[in-house]
Amino acid sequence: MRLPLTAAICCLAALAQARPLERELPPARAACWERTYDAEHLASHPRQKVARIRLVHLPQNWSETGQGGFYVALYLNLRQRVKAGQSFDYQLGGICKAAGQGLRCVPEWEAGSWRIERGPNGALDIRNGGIIANPNPYDAEEIADGAVRIPAKPDDGLWRLSPASGPCGME
Repeated sequence: MRLPLTAAICCLAALAQARPLERELPPARAACWERTYDAEHLASHPRQKVARIRLVHLPQNWSETGQGGFYVALYLNLRQRVKAGQSFDYQLGGICKAAGQGLRCVPEWEAGSWRIERGPNGALDIRNGGIIANPNPYDAEEIADGAVRIPAKPDDGLWRLSPASGPCGME
C-alpha cells in the first residue's frame, strides 16, 4: 500500500511542476503559431490594429531563463503595411513564466505584457495586456523610434492562433 501511495505523490509533484502549454510550446522543439485575419473578420472588428500575427518559440536559439521562464517572440503586421517587401513589420519578444493554466510574457523593458493560454479546438490564445512593438528588425532592448502601441481595447484584446503551416524561424 505504501509504494503505490509514494508513486502517486511523486507523479502529482511532477505534474504540479510541469510547465503550462508544454505540448504547444515544447521545451526542446521549435513551435510557431500564427493567424492572418481575413477581410470579413477585420470588417467586423474595425478598430483591430493587428492584421497578421506570429508567435515564435525557438528553444534551440533561446535557452531557458531559469526559474521556469523561457523566451518567445511575437511578429506583427498591422492593417496598414509599413514595409511591403518583408514578412513582418513589427516585433516584440518576452520572457514567459507560468501563471495559472497559462503563461504570462513580459519583455525585458517596459513594453507591456501578454498571456498565452490554450484556446478552443487546438488553438492558442494570446491575450494582449497592452503592448508596444518595435519595428522589425530591431535588436536593442528598449522602445525604438517608430514603435507602435497596440492597446487591448477595443479590438486587440485576444488573438486566436493556429499552428503555422510553413517553416518555423525568426522573421
